[in-house]
Amino acid sequence: MRGGDGELGAARRHAPWAADPAGDEETELKLLCRDPADLDLVAAMPLLAQAAARRTRQLVSTYYDTPDYRLLRQGYTLRVRDDVGRYIVTVKAKRGPGLTRFEREERHSSAQLDRQQLKRLLPVALLDALEGEPLLPVFVSRIEREEVTLDFAGASIEVAMDRGRVIAGARAEPFVELELELKRGPVAALYALALELSADVALVPSARTKSDRGFALALGSAGLPEPGASVAPSLRRDMTSDEAMLAILIAALAQAVDHLPRVGDAGDPEGVHQLRVALRRIRVALWLAQQVGPPEKARALSAEAAWLANELSDAREWDVLATETMPAVADRGLEGEGFRELAARIEPLRLAAHARAGAAMASSRAGRFLLDLGLWASRHGWRDGATDGRGPTDRPVARLAKKALVASHRKVLRRGRNFDRLDAEGRHRLRIALKTLRYASDMFLPMVQAGRRAARHVDRLRQLQDDLGRQNDARRSPELLGRLADAELSPAANRALGVLLGQEAFGRVEAEAALRRDWAAFRRRFAVGRKQGKRRR
Repeated sequence: MRGGDGELGAARRHAPWAADPAGDEETELKLLCRDPADLDLVAAMPLLAQAAARRTRQLVSTYYDTPDYRLLRQGYTLRVRDDVGRYIVTVKAKRGPGLTRFEREERHSSAQLDRQQLKRLLPVALLDALEGEPLLPVFVSRIEREEVTLDFAGASIEVAMDRGRVIAGARAEPFVELELELKRGPVAALYALALELSADVALVPSARTKSDRGFALALGSAGLPEPGASVAPSLRRDMTSDEAMLAILIAALAQAVDHLPRVGDAGDPEGVHQLRVALRRIRVALWLAQQVGPPEKARALSAEAAWLANELSDAREWDVLATETMPAVADRGLEGEGFRELAARIEPLRLAAHARAGAAMASSRAGRFLLDLGLWASRHGWRDGATDGRGPTDRPVARLAKKALVASHRKVLRRGRNFDRLDAEGRHRLRIALKTLRYASDMFLPMVQAGRRAARHVDRLRQLQDDLGRQNDARRSPELLGRLADAELSPAANRALGVLLGQEAFGRVEAEAALRRDWAAFRRRFAVGRKQGKRRR
């Protein structure tokens, strides 16, 4: 494509969508059913079964991209939908954390793409990136959709119950899902409706789209961009506490939903790790909420987040042992055959741990926790009904940030008292408190310290957290390996087990000096709060 009066110039005249009109957004909550029969139970609920506005549609959608998948890499999808002879061309992209996505669509006269029409639908920068590349069909989705439109909790919501499959060449994958799209009204109504529909059926929020399924079939999981790591939201000093807590919760909730389906896949251990990080950030936000509003609901949600994190701990520990600890020792060239047998014995235990964690993530309890959290956040539940602009949540977030950092720092120091005499459980509790301080620092420290000093502080926190984490892993390894006690190991595997346990014991002793040094430096050099992170004199 060229500038000036060429195709790009025309695109700039017809579709400069940087203005971001509200009509280009859709707000949608997607829910997965654990069992296909559950969708029938949802459809039979009186709330939906008695709705007057109801119809069934047969939809066939073809998704397009360039040969090198440029649209996918830019975060966009392009489809042509055949709705019984009515054709609609749609461009979609995720807007950011939360339920809102960019969507632009137009009717079309046929199933064939029209380049002129794409100039009105695609962002200018994306047209630049395509550079005249051909757009080819990648996969097709075939859906039977039952639609109901409800007036619920002051909102108009379209409920779509989809049964279908995506097809990419010789591969196909069936799916059953529920989509709630907000047509008018508050976002809280989406979560409230989802909670009502999940009263007797396990419905779990999902960020996985039909295009995700189709590209996974077409490319394989290795070809798909992975969900992003749980990055702390960018907070500004001019934010109120209310705005900051909402930003933290929306980002962390979105990350949790992104990584939730990865948990059951033992070949993708990063999913468990990233979900645990998201849950830790959720708990930081819930702690903050308890400082400015009624604590009961925030405490209850925090307890559920802790339960969910605990359900992931076994899978995480087996992942660390199998993918980090054992390879590091085996790479030294000792007992290669024995380590291979040991790895083979461990793998079923790791797979079982991921299966248990995956089942917990797909449970009604997990789904209702995430929906309840979304409802509470969308209603600003920490405000305690204050709307006059003079409550604690309307004050600048910097004040709350200092309070959070001071409280977290004091908790770490309290749990680290008499550090040299702490037992394994005491050090584990210290590590958990340090994690909370670390995540709070990621979000809040730049508000109370200069950027470079804040970065150094976070680096030291990360180092100390890593030190304690390695010690915890070394302590847990013998406990995990003890579960092999009843296995009939070969002499080579027993020797490898001995090498592994010996190396871990040596590593604990070797790391102790560094850990004590780093802990002393942390206590001596940093204080947060009144001194705003300056070194103690």
